[in-house]
Amino acid sequence: MTDDELKDGNVERVERSQGESELSDGGSDAQFAQGGNPPTAQAKRSIDELDAKCAEYLSGWKRALADYENLQKNMSTAKDDDKRRVRSNLAHELLPVIDNFGHALKFIPDTKDCSDDFKKRFDVWLQGITYIEKQFADALSELGVEPIASVGTMFDPNLHESGGSKSDPSKKEHEVLEELVKGWKIGDVVLRPAQVMVNELSSS
Repeated sequence: MTDDELKDGNVERVERSQGESELSDGGSDAQFAQGGNPPTAQAKRSIDELDAKCAEYLSGWKRALADYENLQKNMSTAKDDDKRRVRSNLAHELLPVIDNFGHALKFIPDTKDCSDDFKKRFDVWLQGITYIEKQFADALSELGVEPIASVGTMFDPNLHESGGSKSDPSKKEHEVLEELVKGWKIGDVVLRPAQVMVNELSSS
């Protein structure tokens, strides 16, 4: 074999070896591109750590949102309680005034023997007093204050306070016969129970 032939043979072997190497590299790249190789253990740990962090942040956000909603509810409840407290305090201040008007109007003097001029002046005065009483009653109503029903209802220790008893066979046992002092409430909260006379048939 001549030197030229040896050289040609070596060249072919080198070219063939280079081609196989390129094919091998190309196949490896294609395999990576298709995701054939699984992630390394370190990469998997990093992904798991990121998932755990995301879950932790999401849980913290949900807790913060729940705390904020509870705070809003508590603030709203506290605000409503403050409003009720203010209304209740103001109503307690006004009740004696409305009571005194009621007592005064129960004892209107008889003016039949008085002069016509006095009757006119007295009627004007009485109208003014009655109007002022109505204004106080309207103010209480706007505060949510309402009178407690008593006469004709059955005695309720939650709403009424016994101021004595009478006996009336035409009425039911423990029916309220007379109201001595008017009672008041705001919603279900009793500001002052009504003082009443109760029908007691068993004592007769």
